[in-house]
Amino acid sequence: MKIPKIMTRYCPRCKKHTEQSVVKQTTGRVRGKMKAGQRRYNRLSGIIGYGGFPRPKIEHGKKYGAKLTKKVSFKFTCKECKKSTLGMGKRAKKLEMV
Repeated sequence: MKIPKIMTRYCPRCKKHTEQSVVKQTTGRVRGKMKAGQRRYNRLSGIIGYGGFPRPKIEHGKKYGAKLTKKVSFKFTCKECKKSTLGMGKRAKKLEMV
């Protein structure tokens, strides 16, 4: 999927259409491996142990398989007021900023 680096969108702060720069939204900081929440997630999601109860594990290519693409979010920054907004969660295998 090709996305332009500069788009004209509505800015909620300026209350008009302005040129906005587009950046791919980055993921947050990774939780520590030994934190209680991460241990619970590993135990319940099947990363550690059997984990297939009460439903089978999700595998690629099966009838109830995992999705083949990830949703990509974008961060738009208004050039006039420098306000950033998130938007447009689209599925894409490949992303290219043009």
